[in-house]
Amino acid sequence: MTENREEKKFVIKHVFKNVQNAEQEVVYGNEEKHFGIFWKLRRSWKMANEISISPIDYFQLEFRKAEDVVGSEWSMEIEVDSNLYRNSKIKNKTHSISGKSEKVIDLVQINYSNLQRFKENLEAEFHVTIKKMTGFEIPKLRNFDDDVAKKFSDVCLMAGNQKFYVSKLFVASHSVYFESLFLGNFSESKKSEIELKDVDPNDFQNFLELINGETFVNDDTVEGLLHLADFFDSKTVFRKCEAFMMNESEKSLKSKFELAIKYRLEPLKKKCISGLKNKEDVRSVLPEDPFQINQDVWAELFNKAFSFN
Repeated sequence: MTENREEKKFVIKHVFKNVQNAEQEVVYGNEEKHFGIFWKLRRSWKMANEISISPIDYFQLEFRKAEDVVGSEWSMEIEVDSNLYRNSKIKNKTHSISGKSEKVIDLVQINYSNLQRFKENLEAEFHVTIKKMTGFEIPKLRNFDDDVAKKFSDVCLMAGNQKFYVSKLFVASHSVYFESLFLGNFSESKKSEIELKDVDPNDFQNFLELINGETFVNDDTVEGLLHLADFFDSKTVFRKCEAFMMNESEKSLKSKFELAIKYRLEPLKKKCISGLKNKEDVRSVLPEDPFQINQDVWAELFNKAFSFN
């Protein structure tokens, strides 16, 4: 069994059509895979009681373990947030799920009267944060602890309780941090085993697979990869992550903007700002803490908002 306490996030959304004239009692969104689990939104409705004249809508999250994840005993603690909570009766945003729990979570309960503001379609968007996950063994695309890796390595890097056997020169060619560590005048340069403190082993596995050309960036891995690209000063990983965020990512504009600011991704930041279509868009990307962005970025956002006058 493995346990990961680092928060992981994803967004799941679906446009439910004809919400005021639903003919089907259950309507499903598209199934998506995130962190070893298949998820899909569903909308169901039913009468509150026999004398009700209007139904109650339930927006729910259905889940099942992906077939390639090893182990049957798994669990997650998740927190789900959405703007739909403002008009809902189910306020519980924290859920514990496992292979033994019910496969459907009730997220939001909305009375028919509160659906009137949605003319025909309702775009349901939920932000899921995995606070803790236990029991997941996701297959690796490349092993860094087998006999082949050991044969061609000259150093073992420890992240958490996992060992990664790598070539110093190869890793150094993709990271200023490792270049200094291995080729500089540090005592670690002579060691055959080095501990990497505060490095998540799953993220480091993704980092090594990426620089070895074994995998591509996706919405589940991009934040962990950006963190390590910053930590290890890796232009290769920064470049691949930014290209993905600009061209393929389905993360929200706010999430992209936050990552662009946090990791100083200038082209991504400019694309996010150019994508703001009105003042509401500008407000949507503003951080809760105003000190998260500097004065120059505030000036860009102000000028963008002023351009809509």
